[in-house]
Amino acid sequence: MKRLLLLALALMIIIPTMAQKAKFGGSYYDCRMAAHQEEPIPHGAIIWIGDSLTEQGWWSFLSKEKNIVNRGIGGDNTYGMLHRLPLYLDAEPSKIFFMGGVNDISANYAVEDIFANIVAMVDMIKQRVPQCELYIQSVITPNNDVLAYDYIKNKQSKMAELNDKLEQMCREKQVVWVDLRPVMHNEQGELRKELTKDGIHIHPEAYMLWVKHLKEKRYIRK
Repeated sequence: MKRLLLLALALMIIIPTMAQKAKFGGSYYDCRMAAHQEEPIPHGAIIWIGDSLTEQGWWSFLSKEKNIVNRGIGGDNTYGMLHRLPLYLDAEPSKIFFMGGVNDISANYAVEDIFANIVAMVDMIKQRVPQCELYIQSVITPNNDVLAYDYIKNKQSKMAELNDKLEQMCREKQVVWVDLRPVMHNEQGELRKELTKDGIHIHPEAYMLWVKHLKEKRYIRK
């Protein structure tokens, strides 16, 4: 009994209270988590963590990097990512590419809470895998004019606020900030129309631009 109590306390420390209170998961989340459990992460892997934009990326093919593991889950938010992050760190990944926050903002979570979740993930990675190279990628702001989903509309200012906070955090914590806005955004600070099919998800050519940018910055191998 004593051991069970100690284990429960340890889990409460690992997963912050705010993540326990928030809603995340669902049938698709559970399905992807079950599939991921059948796909072991090799030691020293390059892990991509995020939502549908990450899940739909063909990172291994485009980057030519070895040991890439895609842990994007469509519809996931930073609460779900924070919940599942500890499962990936035992493999001692060599690099982690992270993107998250759009689904949180779409669900009207406060920017401060989203930011706190991401800071908690950064701190967890730095503590458990200090040698891991961490890349925080900017949120790609949906195009309001062509958005197919009303619940995401008119939230561009919150996404800009989150990006500003993340950029500042990366400077303070000495984490690599990957600013995709010059690559993906138009002059209005939104996803370029020609790169998207529904205002938020992106075409294959957008993924090619994304990876090209990472290669030019030498974040992945050319």
